[in-house]
Amino acid sequence: MATMTAARVVPGAPEDALAPVIPSRGSAYWLSGALAVTAAASALFTFLIPHVLRGTAVMTGSARGTSLVVLMIDVPVLVCSLLLARRGSARAVLAWLGSAAVLVYNSLMFLFATPVNRLFPLYLAMLSFSAWSIGTTLAQTDVRALARRFSARVPVRGIAVYVWAIVALNAAVWLSRVVPGLASHGAPGYLRGTGLPTNVVFVQDLALWLPLIAVAAAWLWRRRPWGYLITGAGLIMWVVESACVAVDQWYSHAADPASSVASGALVPVFAALALIGLVPVYYLLRGFAAGPSAATRLPVATRRSWPAWTLTAVTVFLAAGAIFGGTRLLHDGFGLPVSWLSSTPFSSWALPGLALLIGVAVPQLAVAALIAASSRWALAASYLAGLILVAWIAVQLLVLQRYFFLQPVIAGFGLLEVLLAWSWQRRTPVSS
Repeated sequence: MATMTAARVVPGAPEDALAPVIPSRGSAYWLSGALAVTAAASALFTFLIPHVLRGTAVMTGSARGTSLVVLMIDVPVLVCSLLLARRGSARAVLAWLGSAAVLVYNSLMFLFATPVNRLFPLYLAMLSFSAWSIGTTLAQTDVRALARRFSARVPVRGIAVYVWAIVALNAAVWLSRVVPGLASHGAPGYLRGTGLPTNVVFVQDLALWLPLIAVAAAWLWRRRPWGYLITGAGLIMWVVESACVAVDQWYSHAADPASSVASGALVPVFAALALIGLVPVYYLLRGFAAGPSAATRLPVATRRSWPAWTLTAVTVFLAAGAIFGGTRLLHDGFGLPVSWLSSTPFSSWALPGLALLIGVAVPQLAVAALIAASSRWALAASYLAGLILVAWIAVQLLVLQRYFFLQPVIAGFGLLEVLLAWSWQRRTPVSS
């Protein structure tokens, strides 16, 4: 049982370097597993079922954008974190809590930022499972053992200053809208067009999340055990939630371009914040003195065998197809009707073409180059490229909501890449 102690820990203490951070079995896993299923179902139905959402167009678009990120980013992060934590990864516990916190945040958005609809029981279950998952995980985590995994080289003060800067800026922006609204005789400007009695984002951030992570940063500054845990989880939450805001702004602006509560200009801003947020996450997580268990390190194949060369041929073939398709989409939309984009924020095929080049062609070419160069990253990149290809088709089906016979073929190539990478890993000496 974890206890909230204020005592400092000696970073990187060897006697606790391999101490388990959380038991490999227990109610936390069952609750979080149920959360993953409930959140996936909530997000999938919210995004796909026509007219299930009620309310204004801008808020409906926001909910659909949020549900897409929950389904495609947060739920996979949660599931992977559970699997890695069960195999001994201490880093995964931070991602576990961060992804569950995102689901608490967005379940409240689904419940209070959209009028009651037929998905209300699922949203309620999502909130319940996420809250109980976090509570149970915190209770079962050995926080002092986790803190001892961090080495003294972690730049705790730099990370704390970053956290306080984001908290101060975030609070200033929200208060700059709340305070003038207090003098308004009617609905404040930030509520006009939303159909909401209050802004759920302001309530959550100002009352709970910003104060919590500000206090956690103070604990981190002094290397308190809970500072590492809460700050780490909070930073991961911020990255995913920034991606959520970028996508929901895109969808809500596309649903109602005239609305004053959504702006396409905010999309690149929050996308950039998500990328910037990865920097403190990296510096915090790389400071693990003992690192993750061997089972969770990146696999490295030391000798190329026939699966590696077959994988090279497959990646070159897929990259060539993606380059051809991406350039055609950029040039003339590949002859596809623009009406297919009616359920998306896109108004032409140019951005999907660019996404095809960046999201498919680049990873496939990178794998081929890494294998040819005998890079230690080649095997891990092969797994990742295959999974990205499968995810690409899943996103395409979700966003376009149209079926084409090549979609299962391309997804099959992605699974083939994963299978070839696994075969390569089994047939060659592996260091980890």
